[in-house]
Amino acid sequence: MRSSSAPEFPPRALDWLSGGRTGPGDRVLTLDCTPSFCRMLARRGVELFAVHRDPGVAAVCHQIPGATGICAVAESLPLDPCSFDTVLVHQSFHRLAPGLVLSEIARVLRPSHCIGVSWMTRDDSVPWVRRLTALLHTVDPSAMSGDYGTSTVEALLASKYFPTSEHSRHRVWVPVPRQGLVAMAQALPAVQRLDEDARNALLEEVEQLHQDSAGPGGLLLPYQLECWRAWVSHDELTASIEVDDAGLRIRL
Repeated sequence: MRSSSAPEFPPRALDWLSGGRTGPGDRVLTLDCTPSFCRMLARRGVELFAVHRDPGVAAVCHQIPGATGICAVAESLPLDPCSFDTVLVHQSFHRLAPGLVLSEIARVLRPSHCIGVSWMTRDDSVPWVRRLTALLHTVDPSAMSGDYGTSTVEALLASKYFPTSEHSRHRVWVPVPRQGLVAMAQALPAVQRLDEDARNALLEEVEQLHQDSAGPGGLLLPYQLECWRAWVSHDELTASIEVDDAGLRIRL
């Protein structure tokens, strides 16, 4: 669902997710995260390494001041062992192969440090959102529905490499102007296929819903930021993670 602005990641939630290791001088690794998420981290003064499997996204991340963009797959990281204070995976953990990526994340994390996994999902429990969903379902039963992938975090919680974990939830509100809500409904393919009279009637109902539901501060779309953090244990790694001091070191 589009709105006037994207939901912002609350600073205190980021502090919690990373175990407090997203400040100046901290070495942070992101896996398949968006450039906007990486920019937020870079503004904190961290030493950021942004791994993304898409060369175009990796190139964009590489242009962010304070960030090093790396085109690679998260399941085979071209990075030294024990070299990061935290690893963050926002909105993308469900696209990774847990059987391969979790041991790699454990390998590059420093002892007793943590991975943070998060998703920003729309909260459909608010009454006006339920009303809008019901209205749009009259023309498109799949509207405002989808699998966000949060269930895949179970692989992390069951991992022998991350035996200790915690969960937190944060509410985020995003302003939705009247025209923004109407435009969102109008952009649905099923709405565009309606004849003009039916389409106008539906959009009038959406506009009326906004008018009925908006309070003094306007209409706010609720999101839930779901966060998990888990601390690494190197005991179960099958190969040594010691770096050979006599070996050649290449600075990224």
